[in-house]
Amino acid sequence: IEHIDHASLEVLDGQLTGNDPNGIRHVLDQFDRIWVVGFGDQPTFLDRMQLLRTLDQSKFVNNVDALIYLHGKPHLVLGDLGQHHPQTIVSANPQTLLSAVERGGAWIGKPTAGSFGRDVFTLTKTNSNRRAIIEHLTQSGFAMLQERVETTVEKRFLIAGSQLIGVYGKSHTDHRSNLAAGSVPTIVDATSAEIELVETCIRWLNPKGVRFATIDMAHPFLFDINIANPGWLATYEELTGCNLV
Repeated sequence: IEHIDHASLEVLDGQLTGNDPNGIRHVLDQFDRIWVVGFGDQPTFLDRMQLLRTLDQSKFVNNVDALIYLHGKPHLVLGDLGQHHPQTIVSANPQTLLSAVERGGAWIGKPTAGSFGRDVFTLTKTNSNRRAIIEHLTQSGFAMLQERVETTVEKRFLIAGSQLIGVYGKSHTDHRSNLAAGSVPTIVDATSAEIELVETCIRWLNPKGVRFATIDMAHPFLFDINIANPGWLATYEELTGCNLV
């Protein structure tokens, strides 16, 4: 197993190469399996994806097309899995989002492709700073509002290939369920209804080149599918003592 730095990709002698932490350069198409974890620096993302797209995509745990088109939350709302999402509004126009909040109800405002619980807010029309929050979320582009629903039974599922290989609960005291934001993992079992929804997700994801992902849900609601920063295996091992690797 070699760890290649995102920023080290170079085309040399007609081959795509990258450096490991010791500075040793490797030809990428010599590897049997390639797992892209994280995205690296944003300014070079598309260039690096174009380079990686030249490789045999069957070698990728999650292929390049999936990383480009399926990362982030809005695409799930518009696809076949959208029926399982809470009501969701996506816009780069602050007034569109603000108008939805001012019509009433409780909403979760967040970036369209955020991680680790950053910039996630509860919004209602009684929030005096609702406009400032929405303007903050949209200052760099699109943001989303998602209807706030009951999340006390939220769970994170891990899929590998076409299999569900584990689950844990996410106990949290506020609207953010990310472990990095203070959520606590708990030992839980998956219900038959939850497994059915996970299997529905798998049937949708696998043909699109996704073979490893985490799925966040509080049945019957599907919240997120993470294919780039799944952050799951270490938490599961700490919680259960089971090393799935």
